[in-house]
Amino acid sequence: MISRPYVCYYIIEGCEAMQSKLEVEYKTLCTKSQFDRLLNLYPDHETIIQTNTYLDSIPSLRGSGMAMRIRQINDKYYFTLKIREVRGNEEIEFEIPSFSLEYPPVQNILHKYHIPPVQEAGVLVTTRHLVKLQNAELCLDKNEYNGNIDYEIEYELIDPDVDTLEEFKKILHEANITYIPNKKSKIQRCLETR
Repeated sequence: MISRPYVCYYIIEGCEAMQSKLEVEYKTLCTKSQFDRLLNLYPDHETIIQTNTYLDSIPSLRGSGMAMRIRQINDKYYFTLKIREVRGNEEIEFEIPSFSLEYPPVQNILHKYHIPPVQEAGVLVTTRHLVKLQNAELCLDKNEYNGNIDYEIEYELIDPDVDTLEEFKKILHEANITYIPNKKSKIQRCLETR
């Protein structure tokens, strides 16, 4: 986990560190050729393959402004609960020992937020090309889900109080991409195409 000035850590019953942060990011979808053009501008990026398994309940967590996933990167698993805020999302995330919701810290979160039983709702695999900038993390994501492929560029602020949207627009402009805010999250796109 990256240490950031706006990240709070909690020690929860055997959980090494539970991270809670305000996530503020800008996102736009693009074509494959635009994606490749931008990727070529950052040859020294890090590539990560992550499998996101989205979890949902009845009624849907989205009705309460929440989204839940377990993300696998190599042989590590991360539990994430996102809660919609006025600006961005509160993101609670921590590593878990296996693909299971039985881990006590996960059960504590489910109980704390009164989340009913959940089940797998969809799977999305992202090949992420990560570029660490001074004010943000630039993520160039190729997403595969339900027979679909899309290309998304995310710009996540390191400090949500230092808004550098203009820098993101400039980066996009260098690859001849117009910033059109993407209002649908990965989980929305995945669940809507089931």
